[in-house]
Amino acid sequence: MYFKKFLFFILFLIISVYTIIASEPSSSYKLYGFVRSDIYLNTRKNYEAIDGLFNIHPLPKDTTSAGIDKNATPNSEMLSVASRLGIDFIGTEILGAKSAAKIECDFGGVSSNYYLLRLRQAYLKLNWQKTELLIGQTWHPMFANISPVTPSLSVGSPFQPFNRSPQIRLKQNLNSNFSVLSAVSYQMQYMSQGPIGSSASYMKNGLLPSLHVGIDFKNSNWNSGIGLDGKSLKINHERLNSASAVIYAQYANKKFQVRAKSVLGQNMSEYLMIGGYGVSGINSISGEATYTNLNTSSSWISMAYGTKVQLGVYGGFIQNLGSNKNLLASSTGKFTSYGYGYYQDNQLLMDNLYRVATNITYNLTNFRLGFEYELTTAKYGKILATGRVSNPYSVSNHRLAASISYIF
Repeated sequence: MYFKKFLFFILFLIISVYTIIASEPSSSYKLYGFVRSDIYLNTRKNYEAIDGLFNIHPLPKDTTSAGIDKNATPNSEMLSVASRLGIDFIGTEILGAKSAAKIECDFGGVSSNYYLLRLRQAYLKLNWQKTELLIGQTWHPMFANISPVTPSLSVGSPFQPFNRSPQIRLKQNLNSNFSVLSAVSYQMQYMSQGPIGSSASYMKNGLLPSLHVGIDFKNSNWNSGIGLDGKSLKINHERLNSASAVIYAQYANKKFQVRAKSVLGQNMSEYLMIGGYGVSGINSISGEATYTNLNTSSSWISMAYGTKVQLGVYGGFIQNLGSNKNLLASSTGKFTSYGYGYYQDNQLLMDNLYRVATNITYNLTNFRLGFEYELTTAKYGKILATGRVSNPYSVSNHRLAASISYIF
């Protein structure tokens, strides 16, 4: 008897909740994405992600006793894992704001497990008359302000900060042209380097999220702005604070557009950029290593012309600016550092990196075909106590790439 009453109560509760939900205006949604295939050819091995679709920089020389550079090996691949699927939702009014949400994924996987479903974006957004609140995972503000026009999946990385993060972001429109943005974010898929490798634990243990503030100007032709970004990591029991600044501008007029961005930053590895931090001393009380930032300067410019047939050029340059404090050498004379562009075993550090690229893209409503040529040259040398290098040498990679997409 009691069991029957319980079942009746549960059924009544389900019907009541369904009736309440059904009485509310339903949200609308739109499915979007593309089916994409890429093929590429490199003349040299590179530091890369997603099985080479995401090309970052050429590897330094790895010379055998016979004088053969093992990294001077061509490679080629074709993949369709960049295909993407997303849903945009438009919901009912919440707290006087228009509501929207997004969930987006691709098949890039994680780590070396490619071809698995991967979360790209998942967020809720509320829009009042002059205020926008976003909660969830999306592009980090360092990337989202502007990005290069290029068919490459890497979108100008490592010269362009590349990062999607869980975040709370508030945008306040001051007038029709100016807006202020502030955001706090944590690390998930794009993480800082350190003693245990790439991990979100350095920020997690530090308790504090990354903080970004910026101001943006927009009109019919221009989009420009500046931003400041900072984070505080806990490596073992030692805290490391890092900061960066970005300035960017975009001009567009009918078929022509030019975009540029410059970043001055410390410990930028979670953006897939060159640089990190190194051991600078030993804490006299705990006996643990203390750390200092490695500083980098990065700039890029992108120009494109056309709509149906679009021609584009891209150029980027990164310079290692050294460390804030001198690095500490071990008893064997070696330095310890973490981040992209540094190789602990042979003590090689990237001094600078540049890329020049040209592309052509054919665009239709549901179809896109792109071709690109890249020349990327890295200069490596032995790391010094100052975080700079000695006796640098250059290695280059020539890359040909093509992509074809059906867009829906």
